[in-house]
Amino acid sequence: RMEPSVAADSAAIAAASFSQLDSDTLAHVASFLSSSEVLALDSVCREWSSLFRPPQLALHITRVSLHGTPLGGALRAFSRRIPTLSTLSLRGSDVDGRDVRVLCECYRCLTELDLSGCDALQDVHVARIGAALPQLQKLCLNGCRDVSDAGLAALLAHCRALHSLELSWCDISDAGLVSLAAIATSLTALDLSGCAMLTDRGVAALMRRCPRLASIHLEGCREVSGWALATVSPRLRELTLSGATLVSDAGVGAVARACTGLQLIALRQCRSISDAALATLATHCPSLTSIDVARCGVLTDRGVCLLAAGCPSLTVLHLEGHTEVTDASLKALAQHCPRLTGLNLWVCNSVTDVGVTALAHACPRLEALDVRLCSKVTGRSVQAVAAHCPGLTSLYAERAGGIDDQAVACLANGCAGLCHLDLGMQEAISDATLLVLAERCRQLRSLSVAYCKAITDDGIEALTSSCPLLTTLDLNNCSRLTGLALAAIAAGCPRLQSLDLGASPNSSQRLATDEGLIVLARHCRGIRSLNVRYCQFVSAEAIEKVKALLCANVQVRR
Repeated sequence: RMEPSVAADSAAIAAASFSQLDSDTLAHVASFLSSSEVLALDSVCREWSSLFRPPQLALHITRVSLHGTPLGGALRAFSRRIPTLSTLSLRGSDVDGRDVRVLCECYRCLTELDLSGCDALQDVHVARIGAALPQLQKLCLNGCRDVSDAGLAALLAHCRALHSLELSWCDISDAGLVSLAAIATSLTALDLSGCAMLTDRGVAALMRRCPRLASIHLEGCREVSGWALATVSPRLRELTLSGATLVSDAGVGAVARACTGLQLIALRQCRSISDAALATLATHCPSLTSIDVARCGVLTDRGVCLLAAGCPSLTVLHLEGHTEVTDASLKALAQHCPRLTGLNLWVCNSVTDVGVTALAHACPRLEALDVRLCSKVTGRSVQAVAAHCPGLTSLYAERAGGIDDQAVACLANGCAGLCHLDLGMQEAISDATLLVLAERCRQLRSLSVAYCKAITDDGIEALTSSCPLLTTLDLNNCSRLTGLALAAIAAGCPRLQSLDLGASPNSSQRLATDEGLIVLARHCRGIRSLNVRYCQFVSAEAIEKVKALLCANVQVRR
């Protein structure tokens, strides 16, 4: 055991070393630490507490980052350390009534609070927050299913300065929207996605009461048709109606005519939408920058070409699932929309290398491209993107046309900032791909090489030793991998959150074993999703030990 004098000297030396670092470097060091580790630093000595005191007035605490530290105790400790905290996120931290009491007592300066995914919250807790924090300007309660109209009314009786309110998947009905009149002059952003009891009548009344709304999200509100938004303020800039199946071309037309300054619209899975809606948007909303029409009704080149010509500022377009969209659409985008940064062509199996190559030449700002299941898009497209789009960060190419190691090498050399890469079911991919990614793409955060059966332990070891930021890794049915690969993942990927080790029925693959999974859980404490389906060498007892080591809400599929 270290003597007290020696321990004090060691702490003093360490503090002196850290004191030579500037604030930006210290902030970078602190970014690698969990909430519990920051608390531990705070208790070492005054010098360390001062050195690591964050210059910003924001804090994000999750259940994973606490590493078993009780939330209430952590909240009290941080309130002493950052007494003037203005922004606090407790997203997914399982806040309960006792934690709300601590929150209301210790954080009187909060203006922004995120409690999304805290499904133990009830109306009484929301009412307490409103009474204690009347100065709140932004509040997120997404996924708090027990928060109802009554809780919303109690909250808004005190919080009159709210300009952003997120209530997706809460128990809110048309009656609850009446209470929003209390913040009608300040409310600019509202999320009511998944509030299934809302109807056109309630939404129309809301639009009349809140003339300053610039953003409203109504995803999954199946009783809202779009006509309710015809009376919306011309200030509206963002509108999400994805999954609102009653929305039609006529409803979109009413919105487009009322909101000519619209910049973002999401109509994903609105089955009655056709080329006519795109034509109307192109005519009345020339400032549109982001459009999601994935898996809508029948869209063709005609609608996409009109949209491209009418909305030259377009940066993000989702066309997922539209098999009648061809290279003609991509050429129109290349001609009229040079600022494009994101394009989703998943299942658009009529597009080919010709269209993608034309797009790559004309849109050098491209950052994200999804060509999954585009069987006519091959490595030639990947090479064109690599040559002309150096800022690309995301490429999804599962089951696209043949992509090989050479194409990925071009991608890695041309797009060193690559963060997300999906090469699932690309049979020509081997360790060579992992080696070049390890060398050139050290910012990589998610990778899928599912069913790439030429991958071996050597490739995984090279990858994980060079890409410590990996949070998602899919190795499903990589049949040549063994426990050595799993050990390399445990050693090299401390930030891992999702890992797929699934195999085929009756497989003898030895990638996942009891011992290997337990070592993994000890090193990668942030894992939330783990697939070990058909892994014959994993026992139920080991799974329980893994769950005990990881956060309680980890999902293990077997």
